[in-house]
Formats: sequence, C-alpha cells, structure tokens
Amino acid sequence: MHDGRFATLEEVLDHYSAGVQRTRTLDPNLAKHPDGGLGLSPEEKRALIAFLRTLTDDQFSRDAYAEEE
Repeated sequence: MHDGRFATLEEVLDHYSAGVQRTRTLDPNLAKHPDGGLGLSPEEKRALIAFLRTLTDDQFSRDAYAEEE
C-alpha cells in the first residue's frame, strides 16, 4: 500500500495515521478521513501490526524461493 520508502510497518502506519497529504490522486478511501490521515491510536496501531505479522509465513517464503532455484 505504500511506495517502499518506509523500512517498518510502524513507519507505514505512522504515515497513514498522520502523514497523509491531500492530492488530486489521493485514494477516495483515504480522502474521506480528516486531514492528515486515519488518526489511529497507539493501541490501534499495535493491534494492526500484530495482525499483519500473523500473515507472514517465513517458512513458506523460504520454501517458495528454494523451489525457484
């Protein structure tokens, strides 16, 4: 969802929570929120990061990469 400039999930959520700038190409789903971003609380950010980390399967990634070689 971001353009690769952030190194961590925390940085991505900080951006979407408070760093969004309105442009003519801003996704309408973000544009409907108040200026600045989604306004996630620290607890909401922690919960979202915890959920996103459950979607990471390092073993699958290693296995899939090994099959390509």
